[in-house]
Amino acid sequence: MPRKILVFAPHPDDETLACGGTIAKKVKEGHNVHIAFMTDGRNSHLHVLGIISDPTPEELALIRIREARNAANILGVNLNNLAFLGFESSDLRNNRGTVESKVRQILLGFQPDEVYYPDVADSHRTHRATCDIVKSILNEVGFSPEEYRYIVWGNADTVRPDASQRETVDISRVLHIKKRAIAEYKSQVTVFSRHQTEPLLPEVFLRDFQKDREEFFS
Repeated sequence: MPRKILVFAPHPDDETLACGGTIAKKVKEGHNVHIAFMTDGRNSHLHVLGIISDPTPEELALIRIREARNAANILGVNLNNLAFLGFESSDLRNNRGTVESKVRQILLGFQPDEVYYPDVADSHRTHRATCDIVKSILNEVGFSPEEYRYIVWGNADTVRPDASQRETVDISRVLHIKKRAIAEYKSQVTVFSRHQTEPLLPEVFLRDFQKDREEFFS
């Protein structure tokens, strides 16, 4: 029987990096996959590289939404199943009530069988904020989906050494699809601005997400 799958991504690209193979696999198996993007990622170049133009944060927000749609299309997700909440990263902390309301609305409206979201051990504060918010709302809704948490920033073997809490998904048959989806995030994986000399996400970082397995934690 088809299951309802919901993935929460702190930024556009996290869903593909952490769950792209699982998403593609679930779609091929006939399951209904939805993705909710917490923030628009507008400040990635500003905060990491100090870039304020070419692109501006406002331009980058639109670019990353377009990249997310392209990546989701490659993974096989219906574009009508994408929710862009449109927050800035700081909003997850400073406007928590508004963010929680949006997350609650998504969870209650879709009532997923499985939910994927960042692990509390992820070292990125926006990822941890997403974890805290999603977990908080899951604790109050009147149903209990299976929960799978992922780590994008951090060494999972170090922060999650307990193998009993780890589930590994074989994505070898859809890895080529995941790699194509990652490549759609050109603003993150290529020298995108004339002010850059190297990609925001270097190849050594991306290598960890282009293996034939994905790991989730309970």
